[in-house]
Amino acid sequence: MTRGYRWDRNPLRRRTDRLESALAVAAVLLVLASVWPAVLAGRAAYENGMAETRVGPGGRQQVTATLLADARPTRATFGEMPPQLPLTPARWTGPDGTARTGEVAAPGLARSGTAVRIWIDAEGRPSTPPKKPLEIGLRGAGMTLFVELVAVLLTLTGFATGRWALNRRRYRSWDTAWAIADKRGHGHRRG
Repeated sequence: MTRGYRWDRNPLRRRTDRLESALAVAAVLLVLASVWPAVLAGRAAYENGMAETRVGPGGRQQVTATLLADARPTRATFGEMPPQLPLTPARWTGPDGTARTGEVAAPGLARSGTAVRIWIDAEGRPSTPPKKPLEIGLRGAGMTLFVELVAVLLTLTGFATGRWALNRRRYRSWDTAWAIADKRGHGHRRG
């Protein structure tokens, strides 16, 4: 494939061939240049994920909640997805030291007064547990790959469109050259 895109002084190489070679070089350079923005996008996704999972004062933290009622039993059958834990009224202490109440996920059949660990946000509302660093890293790597893939697809689309336009130009040139050669022929016309 690279043989057709060499820079040389071949007198048989047409202008459209040289333009196609330049187009191929530009496509490769665009793909290589898109690596850095892809890495930046992946890093931003990773840093946003890490910021969302901040644990401690001013962020997400785990506290102990006391159930105020018995938890409903969960229905479990074979072949079904495990159901979400039932929401049960509970009391816990917020980050500012005030007592809070609300519904939290509790194991099925847990009795009133049972202590369960829950995650709360900076305002003391129940929150989801923080994501694991591996999951955040995979999200960042996935974003990097996604941005690079989009860049490659756009570049290939542009390259294919450019080649299509150059081929149309070549075919028109060949048709014109054959028409001239046919007129210069042996003095007789086809037909």
